Amino acid sequence: MTSPACIPACSAAKPSLTSVILGTSYPLQERRIKLAVASNKYQAATRKLIAHFFPSIQFTEVLGQREGVKAKPDPSIVNEIVERASISKENTLYVGDSDVDMQTAINSEVTSCGVTWGFRPRTELEKYAPDHIAEKAEDILKFI
Repeated sequence: MTSPACIPACSAAKPSLTSVILGTSYPLQERRIKLAVASNKYQAATRKLIAHFFPSIQFTEVLGQREGVKAKPDPSIVNEIVERASISKENTLYVGDSDVDMQTAINSEVTSCGVTWGFRPRTELEKYAPDHIAEKAEDILKFI
């Protein structure tokens, strides 16, 4: 699977995804895989958080909630990333730590990967039958 790994934004309130981004982004960047962020946080806050915590990671797209665009689990934000990045849904891995993330991947018709150390327990992620479940950040590299 290639381009991009779509990952939800993290913040001080969601430090679990920080390890995903740091643990996987540099190896993915070296492999020239496009990375993007899809978040329900407001656009300005999403971009500010990503720029602050991950200044050396080159994201293809960083999108948050914006007026006129439905929030996740609506597929609009993922569809926009796919279009702007000029990639196919078949080559997209959506990584998330919540039921909303798993629903977003399903609604977007992209490959899903739930992470067990995040916002919700594994059992909640499993209800949505994700394509992959990662126990640690490095596992994500196997799914791409």
